[in-house]
Amino acid sequence: MLENKRTYKRFDLPLIVKFRPVLGSTPYSLGLTKNLSCEGIGLEARNFHFTLKENLEIELKLPQNSGSVALLGDVVWKRQEGKSSYAGISFKVQDLTRHNETMQKITSYTSIPLVSAFYSSPSDKEMKTVRPQKPISIPAETESVQTHDIKATQKMSSEETRPLGMTKQYLKDGTHCNVSFLFPQEAAHDARSIALVGDFNNWNINAAPMTRDKDGDFHITLELSSGREYRFRYLIDGSRWENDWRADKYVPNAFGDDDSVVVV
Repeated sequence: MLENKRTYKRFDLPLIVKFRPVLGSTPYSLGLTKNLSCEGIGLEARNFHFTLKENLEIELKLPQNSGSVALLGDVVWKRQEGKSSYAGISFKVQDLTRHNETMQKITSYTSIPLVSAFYSSPSDKEMKTVRPQKPISIPAETESVQTHDIKATQKMSSEETRPLGMTKQYLKDGTHCNVSFLFPQEAAHDARSIALVGDFNNWNINAAPMTRDKDGDFHITLELSSGREYRFRYLIDGSRWENDWRADKYVPNAFGDDDSVVVV
């Protein structure tokens, strides 16, 4: 019933999300989008409790190491299931043209056609602007709806020496590639073990256990044949599946979820 009342179509699009309340200086939490429309996202997170009507800073990480986009949103509904929290986030649109450009950037890495499918009908091409309930001070020099804190976080991220997600190093003959996978401590939380499972090891959950370093990151390097695409996922503590921040793309699997894909 709810789906029929929505103005805009929603699409399954698993993207890693960094988010935190606008007010205060709390650290960023990590989550995964469950669906996306031009007016908002469905968001899943662990060890976080959403508050209705709370304003959030949101940073969506794009596939294929293509950077990220920053948005603002309000929590319009929430649900708790054990350690997993679910919420509906309605985007706060202050500049319609810039918001459309952001949506275009997101959909350019997917199979979602922005005009013909992303909007419900041709008349929906001009989106309704969602006005903030409270005014938010945005620095004049800011190029998008970001706070100084987001910029500072992005600067810190660029200065980090550790790689994020997948990194690739091709051998001289080009027939093979060493792919290093990293599952960061921020996403691992209290995980005891993580296994890298995928096409490259016939989805054997015991074939590629990841090593945890002193910083709490889990990592492993595999030599893969070039010219192929490999589906994979991370299995946490033998019971929970997660996708990769920096996967080259995502594809649906037979279990109603998505697999990460590395292209070498």
